[in-house]
Amino acid sequence: AILFRSVPAGLIAALPLAFSMIILFGWMGYLGVNLDIATALLSSIMIGVGVDYTIHFLWRYKSERKKGLIPADAVLKTLTTTGRGISFNALSVILGFCALPFSVFLPIKVFGFLVMVSIFSCLLGALIIIPALVLLFKPAFLEPGTKSIKIQLRVRLGWLRGRKTAPVN
Repeated sequence: AILFRSVPAGLIAALPLAFSMIILFGWMGYLGVNLDIATALLSSIMIGVGVDYTIHFLWRYKSERKKGLIPADAVLKTLTTTGRGISFNALSVILGFCALPFSVFLPIKVFGFLVMVSIFSCLLGALIIIPALVLLFKPAFLEPGTKSIKIQLRVRLGWLRGRKTAPVN
């Protein structure tokens, strides 16, 4: 929200994280994993990683829109460029945790599996949910030529006070 100076940006970035949390805690419930200190840390790891993937996608998409690409083409370009980087990052993190499920210590085994599930769900959120939301809602903070809310409010207030500035649509 702060990076894009937009509350909707924060809400859009939070949706894939919510999806990932549901997947993570759903698997934990299905497997009968108790919520303890180690498993509670998973949500922090997931938020840290997942929000990075989302910001990378949104930033590149906004850049492609500024270059004049239509939304569908901007999503495709973003997925084929930044999407590859996000995928390689996620897969390398998952690969790094692949050894943990082979541990003989059960909490480490479960932790490793759940980290891999959570990183993979963050990857899916960034590469499937975010593009779908961007194409469906076309948020103003990602569109070229749109001014920040702060500037829009200044313009509207000036117009209401009788200044010559016209309202922004």
